[in-house]
Amino acid sequence: MSNTLIDERRQFIEKKLLVEGRIKVSELSDFFNVSSETIRKDLLYLEEKGIAKKGYGGAVVANSLIEPNIKEKHNKFIDEKKEIAKKALEYISDGMIVLLDAGSTVYTFAKMLALKNNITVFTNNPKAAQIVDDYKIDTYLLGGRIRNNSNAIVGGWALRELSEIKADVAILGTSGFKDRQGPCVENFEEAEIKQAMIKSANKTIVLGDSSKAKTYSMIEYAKWSDIDIFVTNAEMNKETKDRISDKVELVLA
Repeated sequence: MSNTLIDERRQFIEKKLLVEGRIKVSELSDFFNVSSETIRKDLLYLEEKGIAKKGYGGAVVANSLIEPNIKEKHNKFIDEKKEIAKKALEYISDGMIVLLDAGSTVYTFAKMLALKNNITVFTNNPKAAQIVDDYKIDTYLLGGRIRNNSNAIVGGWALRELSEIKADVAILGTSGFKDRQGPCVENFEEAEIKQAMIKSANKTIVLGDSSKAKTYSMIEYAKWSDIDIFVTNAEMNKETKDRISDKVELVLA
């Protein structure tokens, strides 16, 4: 069997595992018409990549890929998030229309917007909306369903609203991008919102601390070439910096 077919099969298994959380050797063996031993080798390969955890008769998604809740996200790398948010604030001018997603670093950024004048904010993050509204900033909260785990508003209603907006800048977060070609998030619906924000903004700035380079996340919502600026902290390793800076303006906080 060619390496191309093996890679395609493993990519399919990887996506199925990330979406469903659990897969069975017998089902995959029947689906691909290959031996159980072949599927076990595929699962071993995914386990070595840190994606799967093998068990009896199949595999489950690795614990490190299970989406943390919003409180856990907010409590990690607090100092780094503050420095990244401060650096990103330099790109916001008075009078701008700003899109904010529901990322934890973006929430930290939202708390600093009191330093700007006459801006307008559209967001799918209820907590960020409350913060900026308290600053007497003109604030619009996108409508739709609230995802309990991330407190992000998602769905068709929010997507339709974003299609009618033209903003100066979108400030987006990322859950990680290990072994990927752009920033990622854990959920398809949130990926759709981020993609819509990119389309609705003249400029896109992604915020993410250096740990994201070591974190695998499920959905790649953009390529680095789709992003204008990526703001991170200086601790990111040189190899990753070099790889990203070839495609997007890399700014270190």
